[in-house]
Amino acid sequence: MRRATSSATTLSSWRSRDDTLPIGARTMSASSWTATSVIDTSNQEGLFFSSLNPLAPITIVMLHVLMSSHLEWSHCWPQLSEYHLLIPDLPQHSRSRHVGPFSFALAADLIADIIREHAHDGRAHLVGLSTGGYVAMELIRRHPDIVLSAFVSNAVPVNDLWKSLNSQPRLAHLGLSVLLHSPRSLLFKATGWAPEFQNDELLKEIKRNNTSRLYEAGSRETGNWSREDMAEVGKKDKRVALVTGGKQDNVEGTREMGQLLQLMGSNEGKQSRAFIVRDAIHAWNLQYPQLFARGVRAWIEKTPLPQAFEPLEPPE
Repeated sequence: MRRATSSATTLSSWRSRDDTLPIGARTMSASSWTATSVIDTSNQEGLFFSSLNPLAPITIVMLHVLMSSHLEWSHCWPQLSEYHLLIPDLPQHSRSRHVGPFSFALAADLIADIIREHAHDGRAHLVGLSTGGYVAMELIRRHPDIVLSAFVSNAVPVNDLWKSLNSQPRLAHLGLSVLLHSPRSLLFKATGWAPEFQNDELLKEIKRNNTSRLYEAGSRETGNWSREDMAEVGKKDKRVALVTGGKQDNVEGTREMGQLLQLMGSNEGKQSRAFIVRDAIHAWNLQYPQLFARGVRAWIEKTPLPQAFEPLEPPE
């Protein structure tokens, strides 16, 4: 049986010290980060997660890419301080390394537990990028009752080029390992990670998480995600924003899957839409975190998305 332990401290007691809260080696103002909740890992079952702004009335769950950690969102979460944020480490990642083996289904089930136990009213909006996006859609498919909406980026069935590049996952993982241990200037140029948002702690976590076992599991799950899986998500009738980066990702696949979600929906699902951010890379929450957060907020509040989000309309 999982048990949640909380290290929450009252806002007034923190402010009586220096008005900042520690986040690993970082600090943030108490108005943005008011508590941290951590699943007790002694029973080897639950995921680690952080809980920010717990008094805010609406909960968002934020899900990171393969090999990464909850620290990936450290430049987005200050932009969403009006929401309660639950930010886990996925199975076999960082402080959830003890949980596995990695799969979309396992991640979705464990995150569903977190939402039921810790989200306001036991429901949440989902935000996921790449692997986190697939997990978000698996969560819709398996636990639709706890999902309010989803903002998903770069997580549609992969194309033939991706399958060709990942046909030998051990070689692909070797290439990634070489890149991760290359000079920082080359790494950041290759990934597009904006210099002002580079995070040494996150990079350390990515290197620790970079195992062939995890890479192969993530690649297998991604390669197996299909149009039929997307149709099942659509049948759950949830409002989903599918976003793609224009620099590195599957634009036409995103356009097609956006149409599919609309087609399969019966009510709120009819409002699903696909968008492109033309200058965005794959992990663009590390490139344009403010814009990413503004898109999340607009989607949740049902207001127009920023101008950089261009609708992907059906071809004429």
